[in-house]
Amino acid sequence: MESKTFDVVVVGAGSAGLIAALEIVLTGKSVAVIEAKENAGGRIFTVYNGNGYPVELGAEFVHGNLPVTKELLKKAGVKITTVKGSIWQYKEGRLAKQEDFIDDYSDLEKKFKELKQDIPVAEFLSAHIAGSKYEELRFSLKNYVEGYYAADLKKASTFSLRDELTKSDDEQYRIEGGYQQLVNYLEQRCKDKGVQFFFSQPVLQLHWKKSNVEAVTVQNSVRAKKALITVSVGVLQNGGIEFFPALPEKKLAAQNLGFGHVIKTILSFDDAFWKDKEFTAGKDLTDLNFLFSAEQIPTWWTQHPKKQAILVGWLGGPRANAFDTVNKENVIQKALYSLSQIFNMDVLHLLQNLKGGQMHNWSADPHFCGAYSYEVVNGNDFMQTILKPVDNTVYFAGEGLHEGSEIGTVEAALSSGRTVAYQLIANF
Repeated sequence: MESKTFDVVVVGAGSAGLIAALEIVLTGKSVAVIEAKENAGGRIFTVYNGNGYPVELGAEFVHGNLPVTKELLKKAGVKITTVKGSIWQYKEGRLAKQEDFIDDYSDLEKKFKELKQDIPVAEFLSAHIAGSKYEELRFSLKNYVEGYYAADLKKASTFSLRDELTKSDDEQYRIEGGYQQLVNYLEQRCKDKGVQFFFSQPVLQLHWKKSNVEAVTVQNSVRAKKALITVSVGVLQNGGIEFFPALPEKKLAAQNLGFGHVIKTILSFDDAFWKDKEFTAGKDLTDLNFLFSAEQIPTWWTQHPKKQAILVGWLGGPRANAFDTVNKENVIQKALYSLSQIFNMDVLHLLQNLKGGQMHNWSADPHFCGAYSYEVVNGNDFMQTILKPVDNTVYFAGEGLHEGSEIGTVEAALSSGRTVAYQLIANF
């Protein structure tokens, strides 16, 4: 590996690392990016099935009109399409349509207004949404927080949930051709400007003193004046990189942040059987978008309005963590069983209709140790502890260090990476 000393070494080639590397190199500084995987993208993981259709095993949606994501997609010449369709729920043996992700919003709004200080969602449900009257609302909220946030109800912030739901009328989009195009654009721009990439090299240690760092991998080491760490909150929580001298306050703060577990399953079928009323008790699911249930794989969505006969199965939150050691075949089996219950179909019929299945267990992935972040009570205090640069030499950025409703998204990673890059540049 190079014996030269770079101005900056960026650890991690996900969205935060890529945009930060680009911003820094554009100021004339020399930049090295070290990445544990063999390719850039981080938790963007687009695979292309037989006909070239993109399937997202990682980030999939653009959640609203997000400025940085949209700006970059425009520069890359990539189009987005609006996600449309109906929302259904399978409960107690029947399918019922939902008007929105959360019905009963007027009652919920009143309960939110009663809150004087932030509390965990589990406490909010038991103290403020108790009784049989709110059974349906509790079911929807639990599904939403564990599914959408991949969060632990005992840690997730109620204020964050409230803020999210008040702006949840934002459009959702998909990227034509897949999220990978955003990665390709940023990576190519970095390379064109002279950023050096070192792939398949997890950073094991970071030795640092003021204006001098050395990132050590199994193969070699990279020296620089400053380091920007963009690994996941999960890797920080698990001490995936050893710091010399140690940074115990950063690790402790990371352990107090929320980081969700997700197992994502993609099933491709010969035909969209859910559009056949024979399997929906006569209900019209031709424009099905999302479907919630209490099955082992509880949350499902389609590619509507696209015609592909693909169902995405989603298990998020603490329940996904219990699946840690389950292999791909077992997860697909559980996914098919869940669908057989929801649609009252024989598993064998589903198997005969199945063209292919893919699965990614983000919690079992050692490069991430989980899927994405969510807001916890007093989360901003913990974030600020991690974000504070160490001796103007070691910096941190990533989707889990972005305050606000975009936390856990590609937009959060891009915003954090760019913001911290500007800070780092200003401190040269």
